Amino acid sequence: MEEKELSIIIPAYEKGKLIINTIKSLLEYFPQAEIIIINDGSKDDTKKIKDIFGAKIIYLENENNYGKGYSLRKGFSKAKGKYLIFTDADMPFSVEYINKVFEKLKEKNSIVIGQRKQFYNDRFYKKILRPFLYLVLKILFSFEYHDTQCGLKGFIKGQGKRIFALSVTNGFVIDIEILYLAKKLGYSVDEIEVRQEIFSDSSTFNFSSMLRMFFDLLIIKFRRYEIS
Repeated sequence: MEEKELSIIIPAYEKGKLIINTIKSLLEYFPQAEIIIINDGSKDDTKKIKDIFGAKIIYLENENNYGKGYSLRKGFSKAKGKYLIFTDADMPFSVEYINKVFEKLKEKNSIVIGQRKQFYNDRFYKKILRPFLYLVLKILFSFEYHDTQCGLKGFIKGQGKRIFALSVTNGFVIDIEILYLAKKLGYSVDEIEVRQEIFSDSSTFNFSSMLRMFFDLLIIKFRRYEIS
């Protein structure tokens, strides 16, 4: 099968009202890209995109809601592109920022992650816990990143596939596990500033998700990854 230059991987849970416009924008801006959507056990009409877009996208579906990490792992295993980028289903970062990540990937042999300077419509518990999270990350992993949770990250194919093949977490902590594995593998990571232009009130990340994240961090820290 002919290799695509770019694969865009998007996990989606209960995003039926938003994902259609996201896919339309991506197909228009990146007509030659491979668009992979992973429906993470949604109960709404997200699955309708399979009929709406047909062969224009690669549609994968989880039987149950397993989480962002699980879905991305499935998507990355199927991706054929030379460069692999994932973003959120509501596409909070415009196609121009996705293209900036793409261009940066082509310039440098490194992983590229978005870094937000501002957080819009931020919920109170996120404002309180975010500084604590980054303190924990600095203590556990010696991270100096300013925004590990930005939902826009890009990889060269070999690096991205190796990282996700090694990953084990299923939830939102996958963003941190990615960066931890990149560090262990000796991959360089570049940050580019992005602006969040769209904010969806349908975010599935909540207070219980954040508490689970701190537990998962310990799993990552003390896991013995099979890295040769």
